[in-house]
Amino acid sequence: MPRKVRDEMDDRNFHVNEGDVMTEEARRKAASENLARRRQELRKQKKRRRVATRLILPGLILALILMFVIVRTLRSNHTERNEKTAEAVEKSKTEGEIIIGLKGSQVQLVLKGDPYIENGAFAIDTENGAIDQDEIKIKGKVDTETPGDYEVKYIVRDGWSKITATRTVRVLSKKEFGDKAKDVPVLMYHWVYTKKKVPKELDANWILKKDLDKQMAYLEENEFYYPGWKELRAWVDGEISIPAKCVVVTFDDGKKEFLKYGIPVLEKHHVPATSFMICWEDNDALRKLKKYASPYVDFESHTYAMHQKTTNNTGYKGVAPEMKPEEISADLAKAREVVGTNDAFAYPYGELTDDLVDAVRNQGFQCAVTTEYDRVRQGADPMKLPRVRVIGDGSFESWKASVY
Repeated sequence: MPRKVRDEMDDRNFHVNEGDVMTEEARRKAASENLARRRQELRKQKKRRRVATRLILPGLILALILMFVIVRTLRSNHTERNEKTAEAVEKSKTEGEIIIGLKGSQVQLVLKGDPYIENGAFAIDTENGAIDQDEIKIKGKVDTETPGDYEVKYIVRDGWSKITATRTVRVLSKKEFGDKAKDVPVLMYHWVYTKKKVPKELDANWILKKDLDKQMAYLEENEFYYPGWKELRAWVDGEISIPAKCVVVTFDDGKKEFLKYGIPVLEKHHVPATSFMICWEDNDALRKLKKYASPYVDFESHTYAMHQKTTNNTGYKGVAPEMKPEEISADLAKAREVVGTNDAFAYPYGELTDDLVDAVRNQGFQCAVTTEYDRVRQGADPMKLPRVRVIGDGSFESWKASVY
């Protein structure tokens, strides 16, 4: 190779290597600067995070505190509203609320061609007591020759306002009506207790609330029919038919143990019942009517003051057989003033005398019930109707047999 050419190539290689060295130094410098910048940025990020933590953490704590305060306040307000609502309900119960209910089933079933029997309604002013049934206005017409639903309204006036209850009267063809009742069980209960409130003297007249609930649930689930007293009277007299699967529910005496524990069960299962109330002041009857008024409980007479045990050796348990006819009539009239109705009557201790039966009949009662054990059948004396006593500690199966 010529010397000149070789020298030029050596010179070129020298310049390339020098450039390579400069470029490497620049790269190292740039990398060092980048690393420094990254470290500086990381330090800034850590500083920002520390600052943010100092600012956010107290904010989160404050937010949690505020949320806790808000929840506590809402719960407190909710509890207060519930308490005020309960107070308002109780206040309305003592300051003039009118409770109105239907006698018998809410849907009254009528066989086509039968006469329509108006069962009526009852009403209680929670400030003043029972409203006489004659003050309840009835509106609505029923054509028993034409199957279909009809509406009957019951109206009580409270100043300028009106309180109403509505019954559906369903007229059915023979096929739709189904089987007709051959007899009617009128169930007789007395008092209700709970496992936490067991009476000292527990006998067959007491029924556990849980057992009563099971029985009433059965009536509801199996769609039993509840004829009113006027309806039952018309059936006894042979004027109408009523469905085979029917029952009348009654509770005697109007004691607190029924009112407090039994009425909520009836309301829960929509079972209308009659409470035969001992009406005199020793039983605190007026206060009980006002406090425990319910659209499912029709308070009827168990006399005013005749439900007392005699101290005389008469062969009877109560004082009623010792009383004169005029005394009996006065007692029944006084009881009517308390309960506001005379559709049904329960003889005290189940004891009957001719004078007592005549007085009950003359007072215009539709039905009167005894403690004789049997079902009601057509053609019976409506002033001496038997009942089916419910044995509180009896089995559920035996109870079911008593209503079928």
